Amino acid sequence: PQNISYAASSKHRSYHLLLRSTMRSVPSLFPAAVAMVFTSSSLSYALDTKSFNKIKSEYVNKEELSIITNEDDVESFVFLQKFPLEGSMGYLFHTEVLVCPRNNFSGDDQKMLDDKVTSLTDYVEIEESWWSDKTTNCVELGYGGASCAQECCSVPFGAEQTNFPLNARRAVISNADTATKSLYLYGRGDFDGVKAWHNACDSKCWSKWSGYDYNPITNNCNTFTSTILACVYGLSQKKPHLTVSDMVTVKCDELCKSTSFEDVFEDA
Repeated sequence: PQNISYAASSKHRSYHLLLRSTMRSVPSLFPAAVAMVFTSSSLSYALDTKSFNKIKSEYVNKEELSIITNEDDVESFVFLQKFPLEGSMGYLFHTEVLVCPRNNFSGDDQKMLDDKVTSLTDYVEIEESWWSDKTTNCVELGYGGASCAQECCSVPFGAEQTNFPLNARRAVISNADTATKSLYLYGRGDFDGVKAWHNACDSKCWSKWSGYDYNPITNNCNTFTSTILACVYGLSQKKPHLTVSDMVTVKCDELCKSTSFEDVFEDA
């Protein structure tokens, strides 16, 4: 778009230049409707540091190492929850992965989900009328920016994340429009969400996922969920209409695995 404002403060100008360069290289990602986001006012919103997907302050460095998975791998269903960002006119989005052990569902629910997995391509949306009353316990895997340098210090891993009801309208960041949640099924995994966290966080998995590693364009919450889906579970990383919120395709030569996960069991 030609109306990008260069009156923005200097701290934003590098992002303006990066965005202009990216837009020229991938014009197919910017239909007219999406381009509305990048008017002067919308771009200022997207690049304002207060509007980045910042982790809630109480979640920063929230890591309960005493929480471990069952020693036997637990077959699980892998979902993606999606929220628009507040004030973004529905054009910018935050996503998180929810991993729910199969046995936490009733037999009928397991069959319904199995049938969808059998026929899905990449992912399938799950109707709100089905999930809105499901209190099935899951693990929430989400990422955002924060003032911390330790690996995965910005991927909360406390009791609220490891006991996440499927129908909860909650996110690890503070500016997600949680009232407008949508849910998508991506498939099944051979292990639960706690082991997935260790596989992504015990050693580098695409990124170290510290708060300082966060970048609103190149290493954001949606890059993280792509990594969990593709590099931890081996599932599709395609997303449901995230437009410019999800511009990076992660690449992994092999699945990420914890180098110290066995030590967790030995120390437990």
